[in-house]
Amino acid sequence: MPTPLSRRSFLNAAAAVTLAAPFAGSLIAGCGRSAQRSHQLVVAAATTPPSLDWELVFGKEVYDHVFNLNDRLTRWKQVPTPDEPGGFDLAWQAENFEEITEPRMAEGWEVTNGGRTYTFSLRRGWPSHAGNEFTAADVKWTFDRSFALHGITSFYNELAKIERPEDVKVLDRYTVRIELGEPGPDLLLTMSEFWRAIVDSKPAKSHATAADPWAKSWIKSHDVGFGPYKLADLSPGRHVVWEAHKEHPFPPVLDQITFRQAPESSGRLAMLMSGDAQVAQYLLPGDMQRVQKSDELRLWNFQGYVIHSCPMNTKYPPFDDVRVRRALSYATPYQRIIETVYQGFAGPAHGPLSDHAAGFDPYQSPFTYDPDRARELLREAGHPNGFRTKMAYSSAEPLGEAVGAQLRSAFSDVGVTLDLEALPASTYTDALFNGERPMFFQSFGADSPDPAYALGVFYQSNSSNNWSGYKNTGTDACLADAGQPRLTWGQRVEEHKRCAEIVANDAPWLWMAQPGFQMSTRRDVTGINWYAGEAVDWSRVGYTS
Repeated sequence: MPTPLSRRSFLNAAAAVTLAAPFAGSLIAGCGRSAQRSHQLVVAAATTPPSLDWELVFGKEVYDHVFNLNDRLTRWKQVPTPDEPGGFDLAWQAENFEEITEPRMAEGWEVTNGGRTYTFSLRRGWPSHAGNEFTAADVKWTFDRSFALHGITSFYNELAKIERPEDVKVLDRYTVRIELGEPGPDLLLTMSEFWRAIVDSKPAKSHATAADPWAKSWIKSHDVGFGPYKLADLSPGRHVVWEAHKEHPFPPVLDQITFRQAPESSGRLAMLMSGDAQVAQYLLPGDMQRVQKSDELRLWNFQGYVIHSCPMNTKYPPFDDVRVRRALSYATPYQRIIETVYQGFAGPAHGPLSDHAAGFDPYQSPFTYDPDRARELLREAGHPNGFRTKMAYSSAEPLGEAVGAQLRSAFSDVGVTLDLEALPASTYTDALFNGERPMFFQSFGADSPDPAYALGVFYQSNSSNNWSGYKNTGTDACLADAGQPRLTWGQRVEEHKRCAEIVANDAPWLWMAQPGFQMSTRRDVTGINWYAGEAVDWSRVGYTS
């Protein structure tokens, strides 16, 4: 069996120029000098967030805002990144979940009742952006809202075995107790998710109505957080401005950060090169190569966890036939996509688990590019002449069209006609969650190292993120058995490898590439980091001088 090419080798090669490039020229031009003096920073962003309500919105355009305007009971530990001096990564390669979790809004917790009861002691004197002290009532209201809305965090409730809103109890002003249906590691892990933000319940409740008891309309465009930054201005389609929340227990380095919308990658790069921005997000591979070659710029590379993939929706025949899904898995030119589209800024994907997840196996997926095998499977499935289908991608995802073009060309070789459809970001999110297209190009990943989460979030039949409508009783049974509380962390990881193999052979998605997480900055910016959810903890970011 050939040795799979690691993604890290791609990223190290891509980073070589950056790490070797000497510093030359002025620190930063024009706006940059002013920004450095005043402790401000401008980020060239692809788009502004369509909503700030993390229960109801999904996509890279909201990640930084959800993470930094809010805070959580626990956090994953961040550690210095050896390959990126001045940067921070997550301690996800620890031997068990307890070694990667640390207190945040909770100053500590006690576990009793055989692992079924968690009692959190909250930090006192933590003010919200509205000036309200953080209390147990905020935690309770946030969980009640999660259950009522059945939004993104409802999956976390299920995974952690929080069965009812009544299982979250206020003991006193600074103490919360959470009762679990059964013990397991996922409460602390999911509490560290950046989606598990705590709402300042006082302003939220004051803007609730009989028709909107959970203030969805108001929270969509208003700051209800306790995070290190607070919202100063939100101008959709133009910019978002944050100001430092100086009363935060872990205050940020910079006083102000402005996200200025520049929809095209070339426009974001131009802002970075001129000094009109000190950071540029989500550049195309060709533009990242230009960053690498500049003495005044720096490209930061982190392992990340995202898998660029295409769910195949079983509600749309012929994707309800596993032979068809396997056929397209064999028809996908994986290496050509990595070389042509990503240009060295990605490595291969190997199935449903990223190489940042516990239990990852580079031999998990049985599929390689084999068009002859694809044609054979299509004939067996009753489609000797192929069929026509459609793949949707978000207009906020610059690689969607490029990957789609490669798939369209390769699929035509086996008789399958693939139409491409670009959707606005908000329309795309709705279509994805409602399963309204046969195929999607998506750039998400499982933002927890726990394989129960990584597999359950996308492939458990009743998950809200099961975008392909995939249902296999064997997969569900395997995941249930592999998550049994009797198992140690090591046993849990090994058992989930078996589940990952079932999913991989069922081919509900095309797993194509692992692009890592890159950020382009001026050379004097430091503290860039990666937090699961593809967000940066901007409170750590500053200047070298």
